[in-house]
Amino acid sequence: MGKVDPSGFRKDTEPFFNQFVLSVLPEQKQLSPFIVTDEKGTKKCATLNDLLNYKDDTEVLQTWPGKNRSDVFYFTVKDIKNHLKKIRKE
Repeated sequence: MGKVDPSGFRKDTEPFFNQFVLSVLPEQKQLSPFIVTDEKGTKKCATLNDLLNYKDDTEVLQTWPGKNRSDVFYFTVKDIKNHLKKIRKE
């Protein structure tokens, strides 16, 4: 299984994670599902809770709609877990 080529995707996840965490319940299905790539292939993941069950090195893509355009973000499960730990400490 090949890895995702992250060039062309947004990797500045801080604003995305901050908005995402404030607007979505962990068990709520996403309007734009996560696309995950791991050793078993590429698949759709519907909730944050499900996403957090993947291995830390699992690559994730998610489209986030904006006012004038949509962006596709690239991150790993570890990135979102680290962000959640950070905001829970604050």
